[in-house]
Amino acid sequence: MKHLLPFFAGLVTFMVISTVFYMGIMEYPTSTCVVPEDQMNMGAMIFGNALMVGLAAYIIQLGSNFSPAAGAKHGAVAGLVANGMLNVFIYGFFTCDGGHIFSMNEGIVDVVANIVFMAATGAVIGMLYQRNAAKS
Repeated sequence: MKHLLPFFAGLVTFMVISTVFYMGIMEYPTSTCVVPEDQMNMGAMIFGNALMVGLAAYIIQLGSNFSPAAGAKHGAVAGLVANGMLNVFIYGFFTCDGGHIFSMNEGIVDVVANIVFMAATGAVIGMLYQRNAAKS
């Protein structure tokens, strides 16, 4: 039980911040190989987000330094590694109509944005672990 509240609070934090960014600030990709927004598989998106938040929560738990600052640091690392790997693989391995699915600049923006999102997510997770002292 001690892991559920930090995980779900982190997931809500990540989902809110990333939704604001991807739906309100960053333009939706226009590549013909990207699923139109109204056809996006939201279940898969939520599951993928839960996996990334779960990675951050796991790293924070392993670090045993429960504070918002430590959580932010570990969350940022999880965001860099997981999202960086995803973007590099997609850019390197997949093409669409003879070109890349997204430009390298778009990939870099996505990685940097996810470092920030995951730092905020990790801070929330770390704060909740700190409140419960992760002892039970």
